[in-house]
Amino acid sequence: MIASFLTWIRFLFSGSSKEEVLTPVFSVPMPRPFRIDLQLFAAEDEGRTQPGSERRRREEREKGNVPKSPEVASAIVLLAGIVLLYLMGEYFFMRSYYLLRKYFHGIRTAGVASPESVTELMGNALWDVTQLLLPLLGITVVAAIVGNVVQTGFLFAPRALAFNFGRIRPNFKKILPNRQTMFSLGKSLLKVVIIGWVSYFVIEKDFFKILMLGNMGLEESVGLITYTAFKIFVVVGILLLAISVGDYFFQRYEYEEALKMTPSESKREMKEQDGDPSLQARRRQMARDTIKKSKMLAEVPKADVVITNPTHFAVALEYKPSRHKAPVVIAKGVDDFALRIIRVAKANGVATVEDRPMARTLYDEVEIGQEVPAKFYTALSVIFTKLESFRRAFRNAS
Repeated sequence: MIASFLTWIRFLFSGSSKEEVLTPVFSVPMPRPFRIDLQLFAAEDEGRTQPGSERRRREEREKGNVPKSPEVASAIVLLAGIVLLYLMGEYFFMRSYYLLRKYFHGIRTAGVASPESVTELMGNALWDVTQLLLPLLGITVVAAIVGNVVQTGFLFAPRALAFNFGRIRPNFKKILPNRQTMFSLGKSLLKVVIIGWVSYFVIEKDFFKILMLGNMGLEESVGLITYTAFKIFVVVGILLLAISVGDYFFQRYEYEEALKMTPSESKREMKEQDGDPSLQARRRQMARDTIKKSKMLAEVPKADVVITNPTHFAVALEYKPSRHKAPVVIAKGVDDFALRIIRVAKANGVATVEDRPMARTLYDEVEIGQEVPAKFYTALSVIFTKLESFRRAFRNAS
């Protein structure tokens, strides 16, 4: 330490270069420059432009991370306690007065105290005080629950109860100035100013009355102090509730900012949630093919003939001379779907004709709804002539 200090003194008062003084003489390594990571001061959402996804919101909610302000619950608890004291203030005062007289009088008249009598006295006093404070404790718990439910809804997050080492690990980003810490500081200062200003304003109104407390009776003095304190608490509670509403919206804004993702994170999450885009396209294509096949099967009963391979290809043809110049392909399929077309055709009395070359060529060259090419006219005319002859013979036989 001393050698380093002397080295720097020599460098300052000599004309030599830094390397000549520091390295050869003392062989002391150059002190590393002190650097501050400016990223600690940068906005945490830098580069995150995409809004948080529903999946991310759901995961954060399961962890117990939801936008809420503790100020809301505190303000509601304070106002609920004020309302309860306003409605039951006389009861609390008279009950407290009764308990004080009861136990102080009991101590004075008890005589010689024994361990058993002291234990009994303390137990009775504790039970009476509990009964006295029970309404206040109850309304406080209910108000605290309401203050949280109105912000987050009914939320039970078991994962939030699990041990997390990160909660006890120091986070220097929270120590350094940022938007959250500066807002919290401003909020705390504002609350101090409000409490001080309201107290001054209320006391200033009754200042001369307060100065005369020494000349008042006990009941009148207690009444004045209680009334003054009540006014201070009411005004402070209302103003703190207003501050808590603003704090809630700020916390919600910070929550939304924390959920934001970079474009790459958004794309990666979409892939994880919905699968690879190529697989999505394949699933959509399969869905379209299924719908298309269902429509074709519905058209098969209208066909005049089905040309088959017989097990690999099937092409259903419809020919209405009044509407078509040539037979039209209304359904076609290969392998399993070809067998389904054949089954539907037979179930609906549609003739099937085995012609392997024609079935394959029609399947490859003619799309659904198109007329067959002229090169098939001769072969098809023979097929349709045989079918017509068969139909006439069948009708005559009937």
